[in-house]
Amino acid sequence: MDNQLDYFVEARKPYTADRPECLWRRLGDHWEYLSLIDWRWHRTDRTKYINAPQSAVLHPVTAERAAELAADHQVWVRYWKYYSSFYRWQDGDEPSSVVRRRNSPEWQLDEAFRNDKRWHEDSSFDEFWDYRTSSPPHLIEISVEEADLFIRGKHGVARATDL
Repeated sequence: MDNQLDYFVEARKPYTADRPECLWRRLGDHWEYLSLIDWRWHRTDRTKYINAPQSAVLHPVTAERAAELAADHQVWVRYWKYYSSFYRWQDGDEPSSVVRRRNSPEWQLDEAFRNDKRWHEDSSFDEFWDYRTSSPPHLIEISVEEADLFIRGKHGVARATDL
């Protein structure tokens, strides 16, 4: 039996191999994913909700690249400026907050930076995509650097995006 781990990144649109959705590794028939919640490896055969990934969305990476990706927590997180409505954005108002998403296999964690200067779980993404809502929020994707700059300017908190 070959004892070498094979590494893969999962990249379904809008994700890419350079900015992937998830990191996987395989030893024989056993699959593990890197949790973007606790930053540890978890076996898929020890959970009843997560299966091995679909090969069509996997891209092989070297062990060195996998180690780089695992160490860089920000590569897995996407940030958006939050406007309370499309009209606020259209009128040129400042965003009221920053929201972020970690799309881990076991949990999709959506958070907003609030006035108490902490991240909290948030439903902004659900509201943004729910067309039944009469006045959904408006989200504009930004970089981690832009998110940090906004939070520092509005809340006086440096490095708020650190994970």
